[in-house]
Amino acid sequence: MPQDPNRARNIAVIMAGGRGTRFWPRSRTLRPKQFLAMVGDRTLLNQTVDRLDPLFRPEDTYIVTTADLAEATRCLLPELPRENVLVEPEGRNTAPCLALALVEIERRTPEGVMAVLSADHWIADAAAFRSDLGTAMDHARATGALVTFGIRPTHPETGYGYIETQGEGAIRSVTAFREKPPLETALAYVASGRHFWNAGMFVWTLQDFRAELQRHAPDLLTPLDAWRQAGADPAGLAAAYACLPKTSIDYALMEKSDRVAVVPASFPWSDVGSWPAAAAFLERDGEGNAVKGEAVLVDSRNCTVFGGARLVAGVGLDDLIIVDEPDALLVCHRDRAQGVKAVVDRLQAEGRSDLL
Repeated sequence: MPQDPNRARNIAVIMAGGRGTRFWPRSRTLRPKQFLAMVGDRTLLNQTVDRLDPLFRPEDTYIVTTADLAEATRCLLPELPRENVLVEPEGRNTAPCLALALVEIERRTPEGVMAVLSADHWIADAAAFRSDLGTAMDHARATGALVTFGIRPTHPETGYGYIETQGEGAIRSVTAFREKPPLETALAYVASGRHFWNAGMFVWTLQDFRAELQRHAPDLLTPLDAWRQAGADPAGLAAAYACLPKTSIDYALMEKSDRVAVVPASFPWSDVGSWPAAAAFLERDGEGNAVKGEAVLVDSRNCTVFGGARLVAGVGLDDLIIVDEPDALLVCHRDRAQGVKAVVDRLQAEGRSDLL
């Protein structure tokens, strides 16, 4: 879907500052989840940029990340202009990240339609994704709406937020954003047909995004606008950024605005949020075991091995996830994989920066 030169430019903003602590020991401080080939042979970040072509040009594609990841990001994406890697002085959640992107992009492109994406999601059907994205961008242009994407739930997931909608068709109105629910509530959401997983992807025009931030969250813009008006000195950005509230764009804006619309996604999606989620993409043998790398599993069932440079052997194992790295080995029960973050917290508390 090439861009029409008579229309406002299509601008992609990819949030890529996450740390992926649930993927330790493979994900590390300087090699986070988006830098890994969790699904397929290319990194999640590369895949995210790949599926934008031809809807977005490289010069209109921006990555927002932190200073310690900026140069590695540029190396992964040499097709983007170096200045299109926008650097946050510190991580302060998604709302400051996107406010910074707005202020930086406005200086270069006063008018445009911004698509906000995450660097570490898996999307199977790139053509369907671009079609839905085009629908959202057309709607944002025509109506001034803040558009988000809803993923039709395949199971009663308690780890996602939900969007309650009304209406039918390719564009729906929002009734409410719902927090991560208990299981009984999640079951009701799945049965309703009106609730979608909140994928954290958005589309809006630059002007409408600014107007709604000024209306609902001016504290996200005031320090950055003052910094820009003072000359946008890089040294002053850290001070301005430190004044911004640590909050998500959902809480700061989407849950408060009355201009939100939803596009029910037609593409398969996963946030690849844990080792079991990554394991779901691997082929399994007759005992339910899956191996990436080299492993021998004897009398073992429903295990997943993410191997490294050496052979992993297991005997009599059930429902385990094993991740082998040269300096660390993770062994956890499939149902406890979310607890990997607690390992990272423990290592940090013990000062083991060599393993983080």
